[in-house]
This record gives sequence, structure tokens and C-alpha cells, in this order.
Amino acid sequence: MTRILILATVLAACGSKSSPPTTPAEPPRKAPDRGSAVAAPDPAKIKVDLLASERAAWETARPVFDKACASCHTNAGKKSAKKKLDHFDMDTYPPGGHHTGTIGFTIRDVLGISGKKPTMPYDKPGSVKGDDLATIKAWTDAWESAEKAGAHPPVAPDKDDD
Repeated sequence: MTRILILATVLAACGSKSSPPTTPAEPPRKAPDRGSAVAAPDPAKIKVDLLASERAAWETARPVFDKACASCHTNAGKKSAKKKLDHFDMDTYPPGGHHTGTIGFTIRDVLGISGKKPTMPYDKPGSVKGDDLATIKAWTDAWESAEKAGAHPPVAPDKDDD
């Protein structure tokens, strides 16, 4: 019995004859580095996409702007005046006027989105509410994203801006 135990121990230590011969282990193979093959995002494409998103949000919000702002801030508006158009002119996109460079922030302020007391529409401050206000906010958010990315062209300083 001792012989069998010794023989079993020797066989276990040496391995059986049916085992393949052992060779030094090869280092693990690395997967090819494909991360460097991924191109960095194109800043110009990002800006184009942001401007497209902004424009789409404007088109969605346009009926609200037409209902609440067009009477003063379009040439065809019944209450239109040069001074009002000089501040915010929505006859074109992007809107023109004195506030062009900050229009998203300005709209948030005058409609009360930023937490300030609403001052517009002129004849009914605070009347843009609920889904209409959320639609305008979505546009201002898209405008701000494009602004932060530098997608908007620089705005020349206004002569009256001191």
C-alpha cells in the first residue's frame, strides 16, 4: 500500500504521460489598440449640429413667439415700432436687434424663465405660461448650447451700447 501511495505521489508531481509537454508560458497577447483609430469629434460639425438643433427648437417655438411677441417685434406687427425692433426683431432668424448677442438670456429674463419678474409681453407680462413657456425655454436652452460652443458668429458692438 505504501508503494501505491508513493507511486501516486510521484505521478501526481510529475504529471501523467498523457499530459502534453509543458512549455514556458507565452505572455498574454494584447488586443490591438483601436481607441487611437477613433477620430476626435469635428468641432465644425458639432457647431453645425448645435445650430441645427437651435433652429429646430426655434421653429417649434415660433407659434408661441408669433402669438406673444410678433405684434411688437415684427415689421408687420400692429404695435411695431423702430425702438422695439431695434431691441428684438424676429422677422429673420437668427433674430436681429440690440440683444442679438444675448437673445436667449434676454428672452429668459423678460418672460420670467430665469426667475426674474416677467416684463413681457408688454401688454400682458407673465402671460406666456405652461407648455408655451416650456417651448420657449427649450429654444433658449438650444440657443445657449450653441452660444457656449462658439457656434454663433461674433456680434458687432451696438453704437448705442455703452
